[in-house]
Amino acid sequence: MKLVTITAPTAPEALARVHDELGPDAVVVNVRRLPVQGLARLWQRQGPIEVVAFAPDVRERHRQALEQAADIYVPYTDETDSSVSPAEDGARARRRWRSIAWLESMGLWPEHADRLETAVTRLYGPEPPALPADEWRTVRTVLAGFWRSSPAEGAGPGGMHVFIGPPGSGKTTVLCKWLTQSLLAEDRAVRVWRLDGSTANTAEFLSLHCEMLHVPVERDPSETREEGLLTFVDLPGVDPHDSAALTALRRQLRELPAARVHLVLNAAYETGLLFEQWAAFSSCGPADLIFTHLDEERRRVKLWNFVLGTDCTIAFLSAGQKIPGEFQPAASELLFPRPGTAWM
Repeated sequence: MKLVTITAPTAPEALARVHDELGPDAVVVNVRRLPVQGLARLWQRQGPIEVVAFAPDVRERHRQALEQAADIYVPYTDETDSSVSPAEDGARARRRWRSIAWLESMGLWPEHADRLETAVTRLYGPEPPALPADEWRTVRTVLAGFWRSSPAEGAGPGGMHVFIGPPGSGKTTVLCKWLTQSLLAEDRAVRVWRLDGSTANTAEFLSLHCEMLHVPVERDPSETREEGLLTFVDLPGVDPHDSAALTALRRQLRELPAARVHLVLNAAYETGLLFEQWAAFSSCGPADLIFTHLDEERRRVKLWNFVLGTDCTIAFLSAGQKIPGEFQPAASELLFPRPGTAWM
């Protein structure tokens, strides 16, 4: 991957040069405004825009697509393995179904593993199939039956999406990814509200990204007159332990009664901490969950705890900081173990 740095007077010019030099599949890694240099500071208030981007390697993308196309990936063999972790070894001793023991060792909580085992044995009996592939296919089928699909977005042109969550969860990056897909891939009319909360909204990157895409960014929605646009609302992150800030967030959300609220969480955090954050923000009425930073967390099995332990659906999964990058609707097969070289 070869990074290319392009500088231009304005964001649209920089984006046009990126497309000219790297092609339409170019991925923007970073955007920043450079300071004015030398005597030019006397008459210029803003410096040029610097964009760092790269063109994805076609062969690499094709290889990843082939790896992810496999219908079944067996995460273990039927051979005795002396290098198993203590957690997996303990789970094996308690369970007849080795695949369920493996899921438990990879982060599925014991109470949810018990629920899965009860469902499997009720349908298929207490004895697992002899072949690991057959056993895993059976367990995978039953586990997929617990999946709840996120309601489809309305077919109309409008709609409002609000992103909430703790600082560092990736809310603004998710907004930029969804916004870019809606604008460029779906050709929808969009706008962005970058609002302050109990603290100031300092997401300058969002404003720069929208400038590149010619998308209006509004700081005061009370002045909005145009209706029917797909609207994305960016709010500052809220500390889940700050009760006053959570109260202010709930009050602010009540002023957006038609909005669909998405709770964005960093999947790389420990499961216990994620559930604490979910509990803190559940009073804000999130319609669904969006998990980010999946490029930093290979044990996505742990996200099944939210399928089995909450009544909230998982709507989207996101990986990496690239825009539009890896961002897609969640599906049960994306939470199953994948080969180590698979991406999303």
